[in-house]
Amino acid sequence: MTRPTVVQWKRPPFMKDFFRGKFDVELMAFPEILDKEQVAELENYVKNLNNFMCQKVNSQEIDKSGVIPEDVLQELKDMGLFGRIIPAKYGGLNLTHSASTRLNEVLGLDLSVACTLAAHEFFAAEAILHFGSETMKSLYLPKMASGELIGALCCSEMESGSDLLSMSTFAKESANGDFVLNGTKSWVTNAGIAGLFIVFAKTQSQINPHQQDVSAFLVEKNSKGLNVTLHDKICLRGLQTGIVHFEDVVVPRTNLIGNLNQGFQIFLKSLESFRIALSSLTIGTLKTFLDSVTNHIIHCERLDKSLADYQLVRTRLSRISSRIYGMESASYFTAAILDSTLNPDVALESTALKIFNSEGTLYCLRELMEALGSASLLPGSQLEKYHREALGLSMFAGPNDMARLYLCLTGCKYVGDKAQEEVMKMRNPFFYPLYIMKLQLNRFKLRQGYIKYNQDIAGHIHPSLVEWGNKLEELLLHFENYVNNALAEHGKDIVHTQIDPHKLACIATEFYICSAVLSRCSRSYCLGMNNCHHELRLAGAFCQDSYKRLGLLFDDLTDGINKNNERSHLFQGEQIVDCQGYFLEHPLKHNF
Repeated sequence: MTRPTVVQWKRPPFMKDFFRGKFDVELMAFPEILDKEQVAELENYVKNLNNFMCQKVNSQEIDKSGVIPEDVLQELKDMGLFGRIIPAKYGGLNLTHSASTRLNEVLGLDLSVACTLAAHEFFAAEAILHFGSETMKSLYLPKMASGELIGALCCSEMESGSDLLSMSTFAKESANGDFVLNGTKSWVTNAGIAGLFIVFAKTQSQINPHQQDVSAFLVEKNSKGLNVTLHDKICLRGLQTGIVHFEDVVVPRTNLIGNLNQGFQIFLKSLESFRIALSSLTIGTLKTFLDSVTNHIIHCERLDKSLADYQLVRTRLSRISSRIYGMESASYFTAAILDSTLNPDVALESTALKIFNSEGTLYCLRELMEALGSASLLPGSQLEKYHREALGLSMFAGPNDMARLYLCLTGCKYVGDKAQEEVMKMRNPFFYPLYIMKLQLNRFKLRQGYIKYNQDIAGHIHPSLVEWGNKLEELLLHFENYVNNALAEHGKDIVHTQIDPHKLACIATEFYICSAVLSRCSRSYCLGMNNCHHELRLAGAFCQDSYKRLGLLFDDLTDGINKNNERSHLFQGEQIVDCQGYFLEHPLKHNF
């Protein structure tokens, strides 16, 4: 497949600007990366890949055996799918993120296969591609692109999870400049088949000898002192996940990725790509399941009527379709940002996408199982198996609660860096009375509905969507005020709070998905795409549901923990911890 020539623009970070009340309206013109001929070429490749996944990949057998057959892996290698994002000069396909996302939809028919490729490409290869030396790239990337070497990333540990600062694995620098690696990494994806490990370990800080930082190293599987044991799991059983032990493993200094103590930056960059890749894996399969269940409903009769004639059934199908539409829109919107932006900062976009799509996948699968009924629980049911797989997928790249805190705190830090003077004034109102009076006046006008749509989001989408564009801009102004209030109240200590940051992250995520939906729908309607009138209604239904969720979040922030019942739950949570569990007496027990 030929890579399109895309003009890349320098843009401010889209989601981070939400926290400052700013919106890049240029992205409301959904970025088009592939022209008609390139889409046709891509779809031809997709057709061949889909045939392979349906005919050659036996998901039920992989689930039973816990192994992806070698001939399946070999065909994936022959198709170049181990090097989709690797540049052509290193033997890769050099695909755009948009094209790679399209292939992810098909690969997601079997999540064990898809995750094997994703961990290899978007975690291991990404780290080398962005931070490795030219010598390292020339030596390893061609072998990774061909599948001769499969990559794995060693980050998590049993005691610390994905918290790099709490890890115990340590790399000690020896007299000759090499490193000696000791420690144990758990939940290493591809551990059983990898020939190359990207290992994160603590190293001595060069600035303060009493502190430790994190560095990344490239370690080959045949290194002396490296041993692998595999996990057994209830989901994603074909994915070779295991524990990797390092005992006095000597790592040449040339295998240091990036600079010493640059590991945290490398991890976050790889995590962005990995999250974006994982988020698109389930979309194609969910659409297939929806088609199948809808067909079943149409031909299934209850009380002399087709199930498709019942209002509750139709509403359920609409909500499932709406959620898939949001997931699909956000996935390709994010891919387009990556393809069309020079040095894109998508730290928050990748996090929001991971949160929304992982939770959306589980929501859709549960609703589909409800629609299908007890047949979805029978042994061998594709829905039951895929639901187990999706549960495992949702836990990749960190739990969603932690992802939300990261999203909010990163956005707040961006505000603090960009608007340090304004935050300082809000934290010291008695020293800046005129500024505070002006601020309060603007907030009063906003609460009363006196709004100037200065950013004109509605003016950059189709007129049929004006209502939702104006609502988005209005809520964005409210969001900016809540962020400023949080920073004014807590300052740097906001990192120690969790309840309000969690809600702010949920709001920012809803904004992002709505932006993607409006941008995509506007493009579809302007181009007159098939069923664009129905798409307009579906997008409106999605936005309506989203704004309902936003309304509840804003109300909770306004009420505070004393009024929204969270104070009670905090107290009860403390009681449960003190009693080490459920502390209520059984209802049948007597006290006399």
